[in-house]
Amino acid sequence: MRFAPRGTLVHSLCLLTAGVWGPVHLLAQAKLEVVQTTLHQYDGGPPLAADYDFYPGDTVFLTFRVAGFALKEKGDEESLQLTYRVEAFDPAALRLKEEESGRLSGEMTAEDKKAKWTPLAQYEVLAPPAAPSGTYRIAITVRDEVAGTTATKDVSFQVRGRNVASSDELTVRNFRFLRSETDTRPLTTAAYKPGDVVWARFDITGYKFGEGNRFSIDYGLTVLRDSGKELYREEVAAQEERASFYPERYIPGSLSLSLTKDLATGPYTILLTVRDHVGEQTFETKQQFQVE
Repeated sequence: MRFAPRGTLVHSLCLLTAGVWGPVHLLAQAKLEVVQTTLHQYDGGPPLAADYDFYPGDTVFLTFRVAGFALKEKGDEESLQLTYRVEAFDPAALRLKEEESGRLSGEMTAEDKKAKWTPLAQYEVLAPPAAPSGTYRIAITVRDEVAGTTATKDVSFQVRGRNVASSDELTVRNFRFLRSETDTRPLTTAAYKPGDVVWARFDITGYKFGEGNRFSIDYGLTVLRDSGKELYREEVAAQEERASFYPERYIPGSLSLSLTKDLATGPYTILLTVRDHVGEQTFETKQQFQVE
């Protein structure tokens, strides 16, 4: 059997011109359907259970087949001609990426028809790095260009992300001190010893987007003694600037401070200053830790 391409995505649709092909022959399953929709953790991987959770940054792989299509004769050959488009949406119905289009076409042999063979298509989409938790949806639309029929199918998948509350203005949320760079549990009491490294993480949200969902953020920090005297300053500790099809609603930030071994005990304050260059906003927050 010859068939090309099997499941290959293309970015343009090639439609058959009416009247070029011979008589139409429908397969035994006359109703056009999207069948055997299967999610995978990686390309060529085993099928995933319905309750499988993806995480932000994971790639979701989908395969599906099409059944019930019509065939047209051209001499001694019978051929199928299917086109399809696929879209992926987050829980708020925002597209994760641009729509993709594909084509499934080729010749069918007697053995293929006897075995009830169906063409296979593949699709993949990235769960955004700042993806919120919830149910995501992949919408499939297939058109049989021979019979002029259309079939649709929705496939859902779950993402277990971090839900950072949105804001209309620039702000910092979820500031937490940590014992080490790899810790995930925040310290109940932010207390360190001279010579320790102070670690902290936080989320920045409420910044504005430019064209193409472009954002531009930087942040700096100042360390103050209990008296208010400045001990240390870093005007720009980190910066993020990029654009993407899917809007990143928040970005994670982090900082670390190496305490000298002769540092006096007592309370210290970190003044964190965040700047949104697209929205021309500035936000400051003070967070206190103890040296003991």
